Amino acid sequence: MTPVPSVGSEGYSSVLRIPWARGVFAAALLGRFAFALIPLSAVFTFHERTGSFSTAGLAIAAYGLTTITLPFKARLVDRHGQFRALLPLAALSALCIGGAASITGSTDFPVLLSIALFVTGGAAVPPLGPAMRSNWRAMTADSPDRKQAAYALDSTCEEVLFLAGPLTVGILITVLPAWVGLAGAAVVLVAGTSAMIAAEPIRRGTWEVHDTAPPHRRIRTVTARPIPGLFAVLVAISALAAGVSIVYISVAELATAQGHPSAAGYIESGMVAASVVGGLIWGKLNLATSSRPIQLGGLSAALAVAVSGTAALADTLWGVAAGLFVAGLAVAPSFITAYLAADELAPESRRSEASSWVNTAYNLGAAFGAAGAGLLVDRVGGQSGLVLSAAILAVGVLALTLLSTPGRW
Repeated sequence: MTPVPSVGSEGYSSVLRIPWARGVFAAALLGRFAFALIPLSAVFTFHERTGSFSTAGLAIAAYGLTTITLPFKARLVDRHGQFRALLPLAALSALCIGGAASITGSTDFPVLLSIALFVTGGAAVPPLGPAMRSNWRAMTADSPDRKQAAYALDSTCEEVLFLAGPLTVGILITVLPAWVGLAGAAVVLVAGTSAMIAAEPIRRGTWEVHDTAPPHRRIRTVTARPIPGLFAVLVAISALAAGVSIVYISVAELATAQGHPSAAGYIESGMVAASVVGGLIWGKLNLATSSRPIQLGGLSAALAVAVSGTAALADTLWGVAAGLFVAGLAVAPSFITAYLAADELAPESRRSEASSWVNTAYNLGAAFGAAGAGLLVDRVGGQSGLVLSAAILAVGVLALTLLSTPGRW
């Protein structure tokens, strides 16, 4: 077998030169761009229909809770293959979300029907992120360095999508009704998924890993048995998500209190940009797989220190921006490490499922963090919110240390 060059010597271009990598990755990013368009489009769609941000918030919260279905959909993909599983999910999701968009503008339909369709669409969204990481695993099977680089590229590009999505919606709603953005997201989702599964390795199942256990044992294994060691990763990534979510709300309060509410967007964008930089740098490092707990714990600890330092600088928005730029450098590397850890902990036939649990843990942590932060920041201010964020991140480090399974990493 021909040796695979180290990513450290060739960079990310070596990943993109893998056969089919560019096309499949571009298609996956197109489909995942829908996930960046949906939240803000939905907020303004339901606000335009009802005149209430409370109703819009309820719809978004219910949509967010559907993230719990992600591991089960990933399990379907693991068992039946991407070609057979992804497009039906995308089609159902797009039909529901597109339907919600189209009827929201009409008073002939109750708004609860629109919300129900929207939430159903959320429950059906295909696990494109875990599926793409499964493809990266297959494409980089000969080189752990390349796999780390691929995951880094994947995570940082996803960060860019979630930066570009709200900007796109912001431009769109200045000239068109918000429901057009929501309907457009449904179209983008189907287009990206269709292009992704059209690739020959996916159509032929070349990259698939199937469970070879007898059927009676396969069902029990796939549906019931937990993955040893994964819970520690999920607790750590949930704490990280809650901490970051609290940071965003705290920044909004600090910027408003200091008379520059629009600065919150710039500060948060700077944090995302730093995350992209950090992810790209991290992906080029050659790190031992045995040190994943130390890596994830160290990144979370660094983030906690940076956020606590930001709290000390909260008297000026420039200080907040500088502190959170430093903090942002650790965000994408934490995801990369968590995804790699999930890969290494799970059996081959359950790696998409394990990856999707990381996504789910993040989304749930972010949701609970935002809910708690809203109540806290209204009462005690953004600086206290940053202190709480640092404390939660520190608890995540402690939990990872206590829960890591000896011998599994």
